[in-house]
Amino acid sequence: MGVFICKDMVQKYKIVVAYDGTDFHGWQVQPNETTIVGTLQNSFLQSFGKTVSILGASRTDAGVHAIGQVALCKTEFGLEPEQLKYAWNNALPKSIVIRSLERAGDDFYPFAYVVSKTYYYHIFLQRPLPFVARYGWFWKFIDRVDWQKFETAMQLFVGTHDFRSLCKNEEGESTIRAIDSIGVKTIKRFGTVRVEIKGKGFLRYQIRRIIGAALDVASKPELSVKLIKQKLKNTSDQQEFTRADACGLCLRKIVYGEKK
Repeated sequence: MGVFICKDMVQKYKIVVAYDGTDFHGWQVQPNETTIVGTLQNSFLQSFGKTVSILGASRTDAGVHAIGQVALCKTEFGLEPEQLKYAWNNALPKSIVIRSLERAGDDFYPFAYVVSKTYYYHIFLQRPLPFVARYGWFWKFIDRVDWQKFETAMQLFVGTHDFRSLCKNEEGESTIRAIDSIGVKTIKRFGTVRVEIKGKGFLRYQIRRIIGAALDVASKPELSVKLIKQKLKNTSDQQEFTRADACGLCLRKIVYGEKK
């Protein structure tokens, strides 16, 4: 089918986006900074001469990657989804790709009906080759880590806890969150340990701080995993643990449930 333009009629699309976040200051638009949303909007304007508003399901931070970011796009420019996806992708830098694009119903909202978000965190076991270094973290104390202790520590975060001691606290926001599951496995062909974390929602820096906390405890024989239990029970605004680098974090996918 051909192009159709609907003047003064808002078109809504759901997109799934993948991006290398290395050279971006996060997902959300920021003044005088290059961001994922800003790049998507600028490329849309250059291609179609129309503006587009974009609301993402997760506001990933600077340097964080994504394979399955979900967003709602609104514009007065109407085009068949496959044509729109093709033309828009051609205008984007190689660090961003729209994986899928479809018309969204009036009831679609990227924050609603989220069942789970899955994040990967990759830790290199040795200094990586340059062309993969940006997709994982090589911690300078990696050779000291007791990986069994690390996995034991990570499992303590599963369940509903107050993560005030392990996140960036935003005024007025509850710091209680539920983590559904955490898996730890070694991927030999990549020389990494992959931590897979699932939950309905996460706080800013929460995943990076719990990774750092587990690494701190697992790399120091004098520290017990009980220290993590204590921090979850006796919360404070003081951030005492290492914050893992953004380069290791990737939003893998977002799963939606049935509308009620």
